[in-house]
Amino acid sequence: MRNKNLLIATLVLGVLAFAAVQLNREPKKTSADKQPLVPAALLDSLQTLSIKANSKAVTVDKAADGSWTVREKFSLPADVENHLTPLIRSLQKANNYGLLTSNAKRLEKLGLTDSSLTLTSTDGKSLALEIGKQTEDGLGNSARLQGQPYAIRTDFTGYLDGDPTSWTDLTLFSAKPEEIKSVSFTWADGKAAYARPAKGQPFAGKEGQAIEEMCSTIGNVRCADVVAKGDKETETAFAKSWQVKLGLFDGGNVVLTFAKLAGKTPNEQGKVFVRVAHSDPKHKTNSLAAKGEFIAQSWLAEQVPASAADFKKSQQAQAEAGQTAPTIQIPGPSPTIVTSPEIKVK
Repeated sequence: MRNKNLLIATLVLGVLAFAAVQLNREPKKTSADKQPLVPAALLDSLQTLSIKANSKAVTVDKAADGSWTVREKFSLPADVENHLTPLIRSLQKANNYGLLTSNAKRLEKLGLTDSSLTLTSTDGKSLALEIGKQTEDGLGNSARLQGQPYAIRTDFTGYLDGDPTSWTDLTLFSAKPEEIKSVSFTWADGKAAYARPAKGQPFAGKEGQAIEEMCSTIGNVRCADVVAKGDKETETAFAKSWQVKLGLFDGGNVVLTFAKLAGKTPNEQGKVFVRVAHSDPKHKTNSLAAKGEFIAQSWLAEQVPASAADFKKSQQAQAEAGQTAPTIQIPGPSPTIVTSPEIKVK
């Protein structure tokens, strides 16, 4: 009798223990329980997107004309193709698979406070998400909705970039080389001008090839960064400047004004600023250029000579390189020419 009672008590304790484990276990959602991470209606009427990641923050706004701009970069155009569109597509495909964990220690390890994403629609509705590390099963990133004490499983794998500069399309002007009719330089130590004989023809003269190559470079003015108007470094740099004027076959012209600021130490790379102005007052280039002072890409600055002397040196160097092209010597005796018996060599 005693053994029977002991057996019953053991079974009861086992059932209670199993029930306790099941109650404390965080249920794993199946694919049937998934729901969109972000409501489709919110993405369709998106007005503002804010990201915090890598200790930086960026806010992208939709303007009245439907274009997207970067608030931290003087409302310059956003890079829609490389940043906004891929992120929106990732969010459109992302799903919420339910509870991941509510355990405080596990939540801390997920790094949910490192990156966040806030979406606001045109009617003022918003959704704030903290994006953490990838889940152990490799499904996607962990996440937490604002105000919730637990994390959720998602299949979101999009990249969050909080750098305003990388989100900004810093293209001030773009033209195909064949659209450029003439190129003229104005330096402190001289001037030079070149023109195509006709549309579709190359630039003439010994410098023609160099001008052709330069058109490919300066025809697309995409900057590295932008600073505020009135920036002291910019004003100092433009105390000395040089210009390149592009004449276009459509009748317009574009003036690029460059200025260089030396580094503060011998090992510090200096900055090259560029101002761009189009002859048409209503051209988009002018409205963009009015928003700030632009820092040129390093490769662009290297391709544009800062003086007539620099231009002359570069032409001489190219000419010398062409004249001293190395010949390949094949070691060994001179080759013997073998002819067919049917071929008579006179």
